[in-house]
Order: sequence, then structure tokens, then C-alpha cells
Amino acid sequence: MEIKKNITELKDKLADSLQLWVDERIDGLVLDNPQLKVASVYMKRGAKNFLAKQKDGIGDMIDNAALFLCDENGNVDADLLFNDMLSMFREMEEMPFGKGFIRGTIGKGNIRFALPDNPITSILFGKTGAIKITDADLIELKKLLIE
Repeated sequence: MEIKKNITELKDKLADSLQLWVDERIDGLVLDNPQLKVASVYMKRGAKNFLAKQKDGIGDMIDNAALFLCDENGNVDADLLFNDMLSMFREMEEMPFGKGFIRGTIGKGNIRFALPDNPITSILFGKTGAIKITDADLIELKKLLIE
């Protein structure tokens, strides 16, 4: 099914959709680990602040990618794009990423954010070790963006 979206429309919708999606992922994490209920407030706040701080950079990244993804009118087949990206995400070899506090791995259909092993993260997150995002989670983000 072809779902044409203008890249400007997608960019405008991205910030709100990402925030909602992150909040839903955190709520799901709390369901699986009730001891994280208090920490979830700070996780949501941190995610909101991080997204606000990175908004311009994300917009620039989308603008640069748009050269390859959009037609001459700035439209993109959002459904096809997401399906292609998910396919590549599932097939790519796991590789590490990180900068500062945020470190982890991406590939084979998962993004894992490693939590540092220290007393503060142990108090907030218990023995969680890592926060994992799967391809199913990304499909939820796709729904938020293109519906």
C-alpha cells in the first residue's frame, strides 16, 4: 500500500510522535519491571529533554536524507520507506554505538541501550542492565507517524 507523505509534514509530526512513542516504551518497561515506576518519571523527563535538545539535528538529518528519499515535490512513500528501513535493521550485523552516557548496540532487529553499572543506575533501574527496543517497537512508531 502506497502512503504518500510530504517530508515537511513528517518532520513536523516527528517530535510529538517520538515523545508519545518513547513514553509508551517506558510505560511498557514499567509493566515488565514494576520497581521502575519511580524511575520512569525521570526517564520520560530525560527523553523529553534529549529530544528537545536534538530536534534541530534530527531535522537536519531528515533534510539531508530527503535528497535520496523524496520525489521532486518532497513526497515520500512512507510505508515503503519504513518497510525497507525495518528490513535493513533486521538484517544488519550488530554494531556498537555510543557517546557519553548513551551506549549500546544496534542490529539484528534490536537496539540495546546499556545501562552503566553504578549505584545510581542500580537504584533507579535495578538489575535491568539494558533497555531494549525491537523491530516491533519501531512498527509502533511507524503507525504514529504515518496514520
